[in-house]
Amino acid sequence: MEIKKTAQLKVWKNNIEPGTSLGAFGSGLFCSDKETIYLNKNIEQYNVVRFTKVYGEKLEALGFPKYEGDESAFADKLGKEADFKVGFTMLALNYDSCGDNKEMSGKASVKFKVEMFSTKSKKVVYSATLNGSYASEKKIKIEAFDDALFSSALDVMFSDPQYVEIFKDGEPATSLLSEQIEVANGSKIAEGIKKSAKDVLNLVATVESTLGTGSAFFIGNAGYLISNYHVVGEAKFVKVKFANGLSTVGEVVRRDAVRDVALIKTAVEPARSIAVRRSPAKIGEEVYAIGSPFGDQLSGTTTRGIVSADRTIENQRFIQSDVSINPGNSGGPLVDNSGEALAIAVLSRKDAAGIGMFIPIVEALEKLGLTLK
Repeated sequence: MEIKKTAQLKVWKNNIEPGTSLGAFGSGLFCSDKETIYLNKNIEQYNVVRFTKVYGEKLEALGFPKYEGDESAFADKLGKEADFKVGFTMLALNYDSCGDNKEMSGKASVKFKVEMFSTKSKKVVYSATLNGSYASEKKIKIEAFDDALFSSALDVMFSDPQYVEIFKDGEPATSLLSEQIEVANGSKIAEGIKKSAKDVLNLVATVESTLGTGSAFFIGNAGYLISNYHVVGEAKFVKVKFANGLSTVGEVVRRDAVRDVALIKTAVEPARSIAVRRSPAKIGEEVYAIGSPFGDQLSGTTTRGIVSADRTIENQRFIQSDVSINPGNSGGPLVDNSGEALAIAVLSRKDAAGIGMFIPIVEALEKLGLTLK
């Protein structure tokens, strides 16, 4: 595999508070003089230097091209950005070691969160938690010990097929989830959505997370809702508020950052389920977007338009429509006259009034490992 895309280590964060214990460091003949290590500014700066070095060496050793802009103080002004900007957040660091100011032995563990941001699609395309550990019975140089520790965490990322796939075509390949979830498909609205819109409105909810608000809709009758990844982010739990004003906690059980879809599980089991349309959208047909633009105060908003085009943007398929959507509509369904879901609202073009983009529902189901029964 020839790799041409570049990645730039752009962000380093430490979620460990200064003064936090990082474990014990022993000294003396039998390492009996134990001393607690506390995170301070010097250790933090040292970690940044060691980690940056190890990351660069890993990229080179594994054949990933070097981002040349790293050598310029004005890289962002040169017009040539790296394909991906990478950020690491240190979540935990612990030592049980022995030595002096030059060498050490013992064991250590580290935990990072990594996020990769695509400068082309302007969104996070990869996110993972990396756990690393290292142990040495022999005393080795302190720098070598920590390099091996950080390297063990980075090996988790570099050995992840999803991470490697990003550098082939800019996004992870479609991967089949090991366990498919079967959901019941609903039925069409016989009278049409113009007369019975409430049947669909009751299946659409407002989602609140630390990132803001968005929309979601029930799929099947086992408490599952579909939304956007950018609505829930990496949150484990979100607040879900229904059209009747009741709210509950939803657990985000599956997500795909590249296709921008997420699956939320709640304890609420709806009386009926939204129908999913398997046939493709037709250019010119009438469609309706349902969601919560600008939050739950405008929940249940329905807007009408037509299907304008079937687009492929940056290797991703979208249904384009002139139906009006706004912030908060993200994650809501796009349905046809019979109330069948065609797609999921994802964005409105900021540079063009009246243009909305929607993720085809069939692709969303595939990415989330959902099958209709």
